[in-house]
Amino acid sequence: MISQILQGVFIGVAIVLPGLSAGTVILILGFYRRFLEDIASFNFMPYLPLVIGVAAGGIAGVYTISFLLEHFSVVIMSFLLGMLLASVPMVINSRSAPWLRPGPLLLGLLGFVVTWFYICEPARTFTVLPQGGYFHFFIGGTVASSTMLLPGVSGSAVLIILNLYEDVIFAFRNWEWIKLAFFGGGFAFGLLVLARLLSALYRRYQVEVSFLLAGMIVGSTRALLPEQFSITFLVFALLGAATILYYTRSQIGFPARKR
Repeated sequence: MISQILQGVFIGVAIVLPGLSAGTVILILGFYRRFLEDIASFNFMPYLPLVIGVAAGGIAGVYTISFLLEHFSVVIMSFLLGMLLASVPMVINSRSAPWLRPGPLLLGLLGFVVTWFYICEPARTFTVLPQGGYFHFFIGGTVASSTMLLPGVSGSAVLIILNLYEDVIFAFRNWEWIKLAFFGGGFAFGLLVLARLLSALYRRYQVEVSFLLAGMIVGSTRALLPEQFSITFLVFALLGAATILYYTRSQIGFPARKR
């Protein structure tokens, strides 16, 4: 039981930090396939200690990130930017992805363009999702939970793509119960319903989905860019990238060229 709680803490921290994938952590811990099968069959009882650990790790991570955003905004934004960019090779899964196929590359470009020029456009006053509204929180919870189970895909990175990450951190720190209820409802819906559909889609079109998500992650970095670059920003961006590259070093590779 204690080991499950500690595993849950590790997963909870991964959920909060962009660039760290809960799916990858579960894969490393060795019960990824069993976990997906149990989720699909609604077998949750064996994972109650794990959920306790996830809640503890997530709450601790939220307060840490919130404090850093409040007092060290440039540092944390640069660190998160580095983490996001360094997570892209893991999302693409370069060991198995066939390089330079036009279809996946075009999907990656599409994901980048839509995210960079529409979702993360700072001057945009109209959005499909009213910023910080209840429906925005529900959609954010749904999409984040349904994607976080994919190895290499960070649920928090998805929240950044949706321009919701800081709002969720603020809501947790200040216990805005209604917003948290909508986010939790979306999270449960995504985990129990959409995660199964997305997992099936991912199994069938893994390369295409991976490149689309990778393009969106790169496009979402626009929300983290400063008005002016500084040495401090670049240093902590490199530290964030190094953290993810160290964490995923055994899972990032490049396919051998065929003769």
